[in-house]
Amino acid sequence: TERIMLDESEDRLLIGSQSLLAKYTLSEDVWIYVVMKLYAVALVCCISMSDAWKWAIAFSLGMALLVGVGQPYMRPQVSQLQSFGCVCLATASLAFAYDFPWLARVGLLAPLLLLLWQVRFPDSTEALAERLYQELE
Repeated sequence: TERIMLDESEDRLLIGSQSLLAKYTLSEDVWIYVVMKLYAVALVCCISMSDAWKWAIAFSLGMALLVGVGQPYMRPQVSQLQSFGCVCLATASLAFAYDFPWLARVGLLAPLLLLLWQVRFPDSTEALAERLYQELE
């Protein structure tokens, strides 16, 4: 598989990028790294627009859908947290636009609550399989 090829590679480029490639389910899922950077730039660029909240909602929901459906990260908890965080950002943007400060606070606090819930069960089946594979070597 790709993980074995990465571990056994002697190419300096692959060795240097191993930490980046190990975060994703497949090496071809590195595109999400670029998309996340473009998403951050798009959010910053839309701030100066008069209807910025609409763009923020559109970008956030699009990114949530992309990460939620694609599940590009090696650990499913990261994909869930990333997708949920984007949905909460869209909710907070909508709450700020319609002057619901309590909903904005809940939207900004909800990813932290999900993270605290995920800390209770830090090991996924994928991570367990990866750790067992490394122990067998």
